[in-house]
Amino acid sequence: MTTAEKNQTTESSTDQNVQSITDPNIRIVELENPIIRGTESITQITLRKPNVGTLRNLSLQDVLKWQVEATNTLLTRITAPSLSIADLNGMDIGDYTSLAVELTNFLVSAKAKSQAV
Repeated sequence: MTTAEKNQTTESSTDQNVQSITDPNIRIVELENPIIRGTESITQITLRKPNVGTLRNLSLQDVLKWQVEATNTLLTRITAPSLSIADLNGMDIGDYTSLAVELTNFLVSAKAKSQAV
């Protein structure tokens, strides 16, 4: 990778991080173990805050308990690039946990978080 490509990648990552700071409805997760799709290597996943519609046919309780089937279904609806069930099932557990933590942060109110401490 050339210096220009590295700088462009760093600028892109910085832009996304600034966006996630300014938009509380977006979270970016850096993967320690990239997801490989053919020749594409996915190193970061953007999560957007789910709304009630994205929870259709799911139990919120199952998602909050990190029940894998429910969590996977919801993640396929709110990730960019869009992850498939196969992508999620093949992920490193540490990276998957990072996605689940960020997802949970969206679903739990600030008041509930402060009361849990």
